[in-house]
Amino acid sequence: MAVLESTIENRLIDQLCCDESQWTYRPDITTEEQLWANFRYILEQNNKARLKDTPLSESEFAKIKNDVSHASFYDAGKWLVGENGKVYVHIQRGDEQIHLVVLNNEHIAGGTSVYEVINQYRSFKIEEDEKDRRFDVTLLINGIPLIHIELKNKDHPYIDGYWQIKKYIDEGKFRGLFSNVQMFVVSNAVDTKYFAAARGSELKEAFLTRWLDKENHPVCDYLDFAKGVLKIPEAHEMIARYIVLDEKQKKLLILRPYQIHAIEAMREASKTGKSGYIWHTTGSGKTMTSYKSTRNLLMDIPSIDKTVFLLDRKDLDMQTSQAFQSYAQNDTIYVDDTERVESLVKKLANGDRQMIVTTRQKLQILVNKRLKPGTKEYDRISALRVAFVVDECHRAVTPQTKRDIDRFFRNALWYGYTGTPIFEENKYEQKGDLPQTTRQMYGECLHSYTIKEAIHDEAVLGFMVENLGPRDEKSSAPQTKDEKRLKTYWEHLYGTEAHMRSVLKVILNQSYEKFGMMRGRGRTYEAILTVQSIPVAQKYYELLKRVKSGEDELQICDKVKMALPDFPKFAITYSLSENEERSEVDQEKMRESLKDYNRMFGTHYTLENVEAYNRG
Repeated sequence: MAVLESTIENRLIDQLCCDESQWTYRPDITTEEQLWANFRYILEQNNKARLKDTPLSESEFAKIKNDVSHASFYDAGKWLVGENGKVYVHIQRGDEQIHLVVLNNEHIAGGTSVYEVINQYRSFKIEEDEKDRRFDVTLLINGIPLIHIELKNKDHPYIDGYWQIKKYIDEGKFRGLFSNVQMFVVSNAVDTKYFAAARGSELKEAFLTRWLDKENHPVCDYLDFAKGVLKIPEAHEMIARYIVLDEKQKKLLILRPYQIHAIEAMREASKTGKSGYIWHTTGSGKTMTSYKSTRNLLMDIPSIDKTVFLLDRKDLDMQTSQAFQSYAQNDTIYVDDTERVESLVKKLANGDRQMIVTTRQKLQILVNKRLKPGTKEYDRISALRVAFVVDECHRAVTPQTKRDIDRFFRNALWYGYTGTPIFEENKYEQKGDLPQTTRQMYGECLHSYTIKEAIHDEAVLGFMVENLGPRDEKSSAPQTKDEKRLKTYWEHLYGTEAHMRSVLKVILNQSYEKFGMMRGRGRTYEAILTVQSIPVAQKYYELLKRVKSGEDELQICDKVKMALPDFPKFAITYSLSENEERSEVDQEKMRESLKDYNRMFGTHYTLENVEAYNRG
């Protein structure tokens, strides 16, 4: 016989309030009137000095009730960001405007923060054809409902709790103080998920997230979830630290567990003056994680003067600037996407604790050319205690560039984000005493979330793997520990034109169904060929050109020609740099590839607008 939902509810409350927990169970709060009265009491207690021991009048509190009742969860989120961590309401008494602190997010697990648990709250109907509703468990911070939990027993799937919340939202039950809810949790005791608050029409099942522990093991049991996520300070931090406001889409985004663990690992490392890197697979939201970690470092570590989110100019132009501007709309963040170095100098020298988003190229100019030793600007900026967070840390910053920046900033911490770490087996070529691996450049790996884990969590798309090559390559490899010899062997095996021709034969002549060619022109699928290096990609590109023009022994079969006479149409892309050995060669080859593309598609791309080409 399944455990009753009321028993599950009571066990959760017991878990939240047990031992040294800061949660207090309030069984006396079950109606809207009681909820408002409790909020009013806490507000007056926390603002006695500002109110000069004079309680709020009915008209004053009526204004406050209106101010803290929001049209959407997103609007509530904007209010809850506050000013420098403090969330205010304002009243007018005579000629004086009084600013009352509702929440102080600097007081997590202490100070003026009050943590309460309520259950079986009754949301009464407004219209005759509606129904009264009872909510399961809600967590209040300073009297405000911020996390709401719906529970089922094991006879019902957790998704029933999700549909119940969605129905309550559509019915307008989350009104008044409940309009401030930022996070929902649903569970049937053995399977537990959380998601950001949104309008019913905006909710999707895909947004439901399972919690993972620091080793990326799933946490499904509702009591284990409570221990890991809903205790204090974690629950308060979920609201204050790990929700992002997307101004463009007008919605709340709540971080996934691996993103939160990475940010926490960075915070712990920074407390002891350690740098490091985060290995999160491509497509798992590295940019969001690195953005939020840069912001949180400034909030959490008082000894840091500035945090600088550093990325390559092309990345800022192409994908990140708009996203950051959207996130920063409700925050004190400077997104430096102009070409002028002077603006960066002013922001670094102004004495404000601030997060800055800028490019590696601009920082290099500042360090190598703009600032002169012996000047006040030079001395002030070089002495800053700066935490650099680098997105795509190997593409954005080379070993030499990092060394140049380190020589200037004497008190710098570095945190690199990458989906493709460089290890001993694929390290950079030795150049003097420059670092060759990710660990040598940035320090220890602080957190990892690999493609295997991301596919399991459905955070990224999975793969259908087919092994079409020989299965005994390793047995034929030379039995040696000589890394250079092994590298040469594998490069020769996979880098020969014969091998590349075999790969293209499968793609061009044996993938009729995979491309959907039977569907007809305009309804076929596209594909991406990824290889181990830019030179290999360029070799494949040249071979494809020869095959298509009939200048190679590999011929496209008649069946494919009949379906698509102009098959294949193809293009190449890779990262272009300006400060590496192959830069000129790669740029020249890309210039020729752009000419090919322009002839094929009637476009007008050049190296100057290659970012637009990549977006297309």
